[in-house]
Amino acid sequence: MEASNSIIEETTLAALLTHFYNLPEPIRCTFIRRSFNDHYIVVSGSKQFILRVYINNKSYISSLNDIHFELEFLEYLNSKKIPVISPIKNNNNQNLSLLKLNYNETRYLALFPYAKGSPINENLDINQSIKLGGIIAKLHLCSNNFTSQYSRYSLDVRRLVEEPLHTIEKYTRQFDFGKLSFFSVRSKTLIDSINDIPMDVDSYGIVHGDPNPSNFFFSNKDGFSLFDFDHSAFGYRIHDLAVIRLSFTKKVYNSVLKGYEQIRPLTIVEKDSIKVYSDILLIKKYSDIYNMFEITGADEEQKQLVTQNAFNTLKEMAGQSY
Repeated sequence: MEASNSIIEETTLAALLTHFYNLPEPIRCTFIRRSFNDHYIVVSGSKQFILRVYINNKSYISSLNDIHFELEFLEYLNSKKIPVISPIKNNNNQNLSLLKLNYNETRYLALFPYAKGSPINENLDINQSIKLGGIIAKLHLCSNNFTSQYSRYSLDVRRLVEEPLHTIEKYTRQFDFGKLSFFSVRSKTLIDSINDIPMDVDSYGIVHGDPNPSNFFFSNKDGFSLFDFDHSAFGYRIHDLAVIRLSFTKKVYNSVLKGYEQIRPLTIVEKDSIKVYSDILLIKKYSDIYNMFEITGADEEQKQLVTQNAFNTLKEMAGQSY
């Protein structure tokens, strides 16, 4: 995949979409946001869609295999009645479309139905929270039977701890905050905590990767819709629960946990490891931010501010006891 990641003009995409998908004209395309990918709302007739334009050279995506795996996984979950938003096939009966732009840039597109319902926030009610926990547990159990010819990355110690700390230290040294030697003992504790989690068919497998409030819609009629599996990977199932813990209120998190365990009870070690795993995700978050800075560009002031926050976070963690 080539390195350039320009934001493609809305009119350019609207004109090209008819070549890829069986959509009635006129087609209107509106840029929403750039995060780990570029997203557009597509309006065709009376229907709305979400178009994802994949950003090239993300640190966690090594090849097109990763993307094909994600889209195939969504199709599988949808076929098993897990409420996810699965991709729409293009005119060649493929999930992924290749777009070659006239300035020697290659980008990949996936089109999705617009989710039913409305965005949620971190303050779900108890019943919603329990239902959400149950859906995540069912997703985990259902994914145990998923197979694919494609590969997907794993959330191992290297990706979760070692590489993020290496990246953070590169910037703490650049901005004169110094080395992270003060964090070496805590780093070993975090790594040991991961290695202590049991690895069996239920505790380890495919996870959503980023079940924060922005990746769910809810309606009273249709319930939850889950989307944006860009961070899905092989990892410990408590990964998703740790994201919930960081992204929602404590009350919601406890109810999600209750709903989850009604479907898949956690082991004592798993339950006790969620807090530590949450800290690991805080570290990884900074690595992800730096990666996006490298891809999309950021000024030195932005980088220094993030580095200051990362350094302070690690200092605080180093003084904690679990």
